[in-house]
Amino acid sequence: MNLRRLTIGLFFVLSAFSNDLGCSSSSHQGTIEILISDHRDAIGDFSSFEVELSSIDLHRAGEPIETGWLELQPLLPLVDLTEVIGEDSVLTVRQSIPAGSYDAIRINASDVRGNLLEGEEITLGSFSETARQEVALADGQTATLLVDLKVQ
Repeated sequence: MNLRRLTIGLFFVLSAFSNDLGCSSSSHQGTIEILISDHRDAIGDFSSFEVELSSIDLHRAGEPIETGWLELQPLLPLVDLTEVIGEDSVLTVRQSIPAGSYDAIRINASDVRGNLLEGEEITLGSFSETARQEVALADGQTATLLVDLKVQ
């Protein structure tokens, strides 16, 4: 593997699912779930590849891109991408948020490190990646986003 080309990008496999729970609340809240999986391109070269999530942010539609971000706290801040390959995924966020429209997601990682099968350790440090993704969340609804991180 050419280590100089090792990068992480965001890809959305099945962008959004939604479940209308049929309930309504006076607070106009919905629930967002964010799952993370791995794209499986280069992950086979690693015995572990850990991404430490500091936050995952959703951007409110219609707001300036510099502002309007809603910070979500990961339930599981450390994800080993070698354990969530292909169809496997892990729930990283399940949080009640204001109902409404969102148009982008940002993944913020404070540390990324991996161990190659040959035993070499790789540290990539932090990263922040943003991708456009529209999600309309109605009152009492649950929306699920599947984020597919790709190591290449």
